[in-house]
Amino acid sequence: MKSLLFSLCLMAGSMASAQVDVEESMDNIPMIDNTSSAVAYNVRGIYQIKDTSCQPSQFKSLVYPGGSAAYIRDLKEKLQQNVNWNTYVINGLFFVKLDINKDGVLTKAEAGPKVENSDLFLKDLKEAATKVNKTWTPAKCNGNPVDSKAIIKIDFSSMSYDNAFN
Repeated sequence: MKSLLFSLCLMAGSMASAQVDVEESMDNIPMIDNTSSAVAYNVRGIYQIKDTSCQPSQFKSLVYPGGSAAYIRDLKEKLQQNVNWNTYVINGLFFVKLDINKDGVLTKAEAGPKVENSDLFLKDLKEAATKVNKTWTPAKCNGNPVDSKAIIKIDFSSMSYDNAFN
């Protein structure tokens, strides 16, 4: 009888100590983000924004040293160096608008469109475009250098996956 009573007390005691709140015990467990994303992008091109103050026959577009292929190559290099692609899952067509002054210097860059949770990505995209810091051959109207605007269109495609079970 004593052994049966001892066994029951032992069993009840072990069951009582097993009743621990799981959420409280998880406070000391470090969380690891095992998700990754792969981002592919295609720079569609650089487009001169029309200057309405100059006759089309008298207008000559701005030119990047080496041409648009050289700019796209330099931009891709800056994107690889300055953007942590594992932090973004981004899909769709985005743009970077550049203001180039009559001296051929980039004076302003703007990225868009703004979508939900895109602020950090647009900031990184804009910074990468401004780090391509060569002087352009400015646009000309009647042979005189003029301020101009260009837009770069970039198509992004992402795939996110979880590495937790790999």
